[in-house]
Amino acid sequence: MAESDEERYRTLKRTHQQLLRKWKKLKGLCIVCGEREGNESDHLPPKVLFPSDIRTPQTEFFTFPVCAKCNRASSDEDFLFSVALSFGLNQESIIANKEPTDPDLLALYRQTHGQIQDPSEAERRTQLLQCFIGTDPGTGRPAINLTSLPLSQTLTKIVKSIYWLHAGGDLIERHNPGWWIRTDVDTSRPRFIEKHLKVSHADFHWNGRFIAHFTIGLPQNGIGGLISASLHFYTKRAVGNGMSWLVTASPTRTIVDGRSLYEHSKSLWGTPTIEPREKVCANNALHSDGNSAAAHCHR
Repeated sequence: MAESDEERYRTLKRTHQQLLRKWKKLKGLCIVCGEREGNESDHLPPKVLFPSDIRTPQTEFFTFPVCAKCNRASSDEDFLFSVALSFGLNQESIIANKEPTDPDLLALYRQTHGQIQDPSEAERRTQLLQCFIGTDPGTGRPAINLTSLPLSQTLTKIVKSIYWLHAGGDLIERHNPGWWIRTDVDTSRPRFIEKHLKVSHADFHWNGRFIAHFTIGLPQNGIGGLISASLHFYTKRAVGNGMSWLVTASPTRTIVDGRSLYEHSKSLWGTPTIEPREKVCANNALHSDGNSAAAHCHR
């Protein structure tokens, strides 16, 4: 008998709590950089994407271990991500100079305006947004160029935390992946529904406001460090709604058929959005059968 969504969620919560206890005991590394001790916590999904007005005392966020540097480094981009959601999902209301009627989107819209007007942060956040303001071709008014907002750090952070949780504490940075990020995801396409949504895991969600569909490669299966995840925000669980991104990490240190999975991915999708951090010699990687690969280096 198949597990219900609620049962899968409870199982995931237990796994998460056990993994956190283990990580704390072992003083495990930051799951974002994989370099420093993960002695602080960040939230999955980031709290700033979900206003306090739509939370209840029962609202739960998963946490994951990060170092102080990574925790501080992502705060500005998390804010910009909330701006992208607020303005991207409320275009009609903004053009009409009206507040959104949808309660979730209204809360998101009001939170963004509150953050910009917050006396302690207003100047810095206004300067941060100033870099991305242009002219709306339709109205001639100043407008934020949503496509230019830097969102990669927040997107990859979310995917790294999903991988860490579902791979039993494996760090994706250990596999030195390249990243492909797509922003033009049409979730209503039949091919996307059949080939991705219907065949991927979807046990991580936050009501109808966030859901991740993902496929993961595990080290024990010889394909560690591989994940393809679509991240969906404020969709109310309906295709074609909300805003969605498709994020794929492909490792340079996992070798299949004589080539790294990164090389296989690059031949299919072209230059990655984010290059691997390190130049890696394939003779330091392993084939999917555990044997050393022939020596050659690639970026």
